[in-house]
Amino acid sequence: MYYIAVCDDNADYIKYMRGMLLKSGLKEEEVVFYEYDSGEEFIKSLDDLNKIDLLILDMQMKELNGNETARLFRNQFPSSVIVFCSGVSLPTVECFETTPFRYLLKSYTDERMLRELCAIVEEVKNKQVEPVVIGTWKYSLVKLRLEEILYISIARNGSNIYVNPKIMKYEFENHISSKKRLPVIYEELHDFGFEYAHNSYIVNLNHIKRKTTKELELSDGTILSIARSKEKALRVAFARYKGGKY
Repeated sequence: MYYIAVCDDNADYIKYMRGMLLKSGLKEEEVVFYEYDSGEEFIKSLDDLNKIDLLILDMQMKELNGNETARLFRNQFPSSVIVFCSGVSLPTVECFETTPFRYLLKSYTDERMLRELCAIVEEVKNKQVEPVVIGTWKYSLVKLRLEEILYISIARNGSNIYVNPKIMKYEFENHISSKKRLPVIYEELHDFGFEYAHNSYIVNLNHIKRKTTKELELSDGTILSIARSKEKALRVAFARYKGGKY
């Protein structure tokens, strides 16, 4: 799944860009679009977003302009593809501080725009930005990098996220909670090294230190049981992830 944000104060242009992107190598069922009509609205939404593969950003908006919006966005999503677009402005030195992939002019013909967007979509597919996982700890919102997560388990009202105890910045007592159900989180993370080892939890394959047919040991020493029904799929996923056989 690809997550694309289009931020422009012209609703017709957002609709146009969405249609052109779906002609540029993306299928509608594999894309989630986020639409914003101002930089302020977009920036306010960032804490609720766990992944943006592509941001298409208007350079000229009323209060928060493209450069300022891109700088704030880049602080939270350093690897995402940014594309600027403008009706009249040409690129400036300041534009390149946030390393955009392209600078599009709205005056491009459909043919030229389609050619540019095909290159952009190809870049997005090659890059596949790693998502972050959003959770709550002591009533505060936290964003976790995947490398920080050991495993995620089912909870009554969503999921519990267990992080590496070496991450001292959280000073957590047990876990971080998420309102998302485990199957939803799995769909978001299974392409990035997470797999079911039991119906009640998914594990970060990168943190598996030792594995048998019945249990696994994580990098922090945690021991987890492996369900018989999940053992084969876990074994295959782990071998593929490590790039070898065992």
